[in-house]
Amino acid sequence: MKELPATYWLTELLDVKVLDVDASENDEFLGHRLASSTGRVFGGQVLAQALMAASKTVSADKLVHSCHNYFIRPGDCDHDITYKVHRDLDGRNFSNRRVVALQNNKPIFNLIASFQGESDGYQHQIDMPADIPPPDNLLNENALAEKHKVSLPEHVYSMLNRYRSIEVRPINEEAHFLRSDKKLSQATWFKAKETLPNTASLHRAILAYATDLTLLSTSGRPHGMLWMDENVATASIDHTVWFHANDIKTDQWLLYLMDTPWSGNGRGLNRGSIFTQSGELVASVAQEGLIRIK
Repeated sequence: MKELPATYWLTELLDVKVLDVDASENDEFLGHRLASSTGRVFGGQVLAQALMAASKTVSADKLVHSCHNYFIRPGDCDHDITYKVHRDLDGRNFSNRRVVALQNNKPIFNLIASFQGESDGYQHQIDMPADIPPPDNLLNENALAEKHKVSLPEHVYSMLNRYRSIEVRPINEEAHFLRSDKKLSQATWFKAKETLPNTASLHRAILAYATDLTLLSTSGRPHGMLWMDENVATASIDHTVWFHANDIKTDQWLLYLMDTPWSGNGRGLNRGSIFTQSGELVASVAQEGLIRIK
């Protein structure tokens, strides 16, 4: 598959292509490649492409309501990733899919996703905090990197100034690459930079992509640790997203509240709640990551 230019769109990156559909109902897709300063594929990209591949095998009246994901091996930006979809269930109300992401014939990522048709039921949700500043007057990560350039390692500053398809505006300037007070939580606003088509599966895949941008860094905050510190190794291990709302718009501002209830044994647990500006809870996230001391 082609390598996308530095100023890519998410609509391009997540446009996985059919490789093969056979009688055994195993579908294969190929994802576009994107260069990285580290040579590794961003985990959110693999997650989002796998979810798009699964969505292409499900009827349009069913939307993904949960996906459970395991990062097995780091992806290499120089090689194609094949997504093999297994159609485990197509019921009246639910469909279930398993996806294995393969690179050089080895699995690098597994996804299990459940899709559901629209249904009535009881409704409740937690409230969005009332003291969160709106995104309009906050600095995005590019502006914060420029503001704190003298304190950032050169390779980190360079990485932060590469084009990013998601704009992130941290609350209280507590970006994942800046040291702040030791605490158990952090928060950001985010949205896609491009105007997106009204395609539910695409918005859900982009939401999944964005959930992996900052969540892992939360478990380092209580210890004053940053993912770029030379004495630690960090990586996502498993990642789960529950989609609550039927209508999710990722080209509009969304609030990502993150907290970390525990860390130990070289791992950290992180949780997230995602709200619209009007206060609707549209998704919940949980992730366990590696935060091993070298």
